Amino acid sequence: MVLVDGSEHADKAFEKALEFKQDADTLYICHSCQYPEQVLATPMAPMGGIPIDLQFFEEQKKMLEEHAKKIVAKYLEHCKSRNLSNVHSFVLTAGHPKEQVCEFAKEKSVNTIFVGTRGLGAIKKIFVGSFSDYILHHAECDVMLVK
Repeated sequence: MVLVDGSEHADKAFEKALEFKQDADTLYICHSCQYPEQVLATPMAPMGGIPIDLQFFEEQKKMLEEHAKKIVAKYLEHCKSRNLSNVHSFVLTAGHPKEQVCEFAKEKSVNTIFVGTRGLGAIKKIFVGSFSDYILHHAECDVMLVK
């Protein structure tokens, strides 16, 4: 399983996953979406505040999902051009991205997750958090962090 977002770091993780892929292996190319209400926790302001436009959320969801589909399609096309078999692409949309990835990997009995790392320093990681760090510590399979 390789996690992609279109970044240079994801590209490197993708190439590393292809280096390890054997013909009989299944490769899942995954992008995990975080929708606006997942960021705000709820589409309505708490305590009777000004409600947030629900149409805005639906439009944002649609845009994010379309963008995600384009991202995974790029990597899938690259696999097709190399005549690789057993490659599937997924856009994960249910829940928080970090948790989605670990749950998907468990459901599909993934052996290894390849994920790029942005190379955050120790101080920045304390404040920002790290997607790859979460995957490393919560996935039930091996995780390869690719710089």
